Amino acid sequence: MGVLGYCLTRTGFLTPLWQDLELPLKTVAYTPGEKLLAVLVSILTGCRAVAQANTRLRPDVALAQAWGQARFAEQSTLARTLDAFTPWQVAQLRAGSDSLFRRESRLLHHDFDHAWLWLDIDLTPFTDLAPGGSQHERQVREKNDYGRQLARVEAPQYHETVFSRLYPGTQDSGPTYMPILDTLETVCCSARPRSNTRCCAQMRASAAMPMSTMR
Repeated sequence: MGVLGYCLTRTGFLTPLWQDLELPLKTVAYTPGEKLLAVLVSILTGCRAVAQANTRLRPDVALAQAWGQARFAEQSTLARTLDAFTPWQVAQLRAGSDSLFRRESRLLHHDFDHAWLWLDIDLTPFTDLAPGGSQHERQVREKNDYGRQLARVEAPQYHETVFSRLYPGTQDSGPTYMPILDTLETVCCSARPRSNTRCCAQMRASAAMPMSTMR
């Protein structure tokens, strides 16, 4: 994890994620980008809640230095940063993620004139949102508004996730496909203007095909 952090921070790989992010927070010891970086590292190191940053992340000074910080921020600072997000900041962060994807993606260089682009669309319940209780209780929570389902689109031949979206636990799989295909058309077809005619035709043909949630 330290080697990964050293490479990503020294090359500025993650800079597009939050370079245009505007958070209404004062910068005292950490910039918003540094605090969000700490949140990212906490996820990568297996923290299941922001509170675990104080016991699993903050004591590891060597890891923090590998990620370009003297020491990671403590959990209350990270929590306040996340609490400051509004839909506007979420949109800014998503735009930064799209910018990074467009810069690095191999999928966006796919030759639509010579081959189909195969995608895997999957809707998966978040069982981790209901860690306690019996299996029945977890299943109940997966099916109601307190749970969430993750719609993920992957390009297996490139080992890339095109994008992912969260839906309420009551969301059926069928209605999620058309917005997914619309987004795919925007992302993939706009990236290759010379091939967009064939690309968009493939997207629309895929939309007309019968779909199954069986794997």
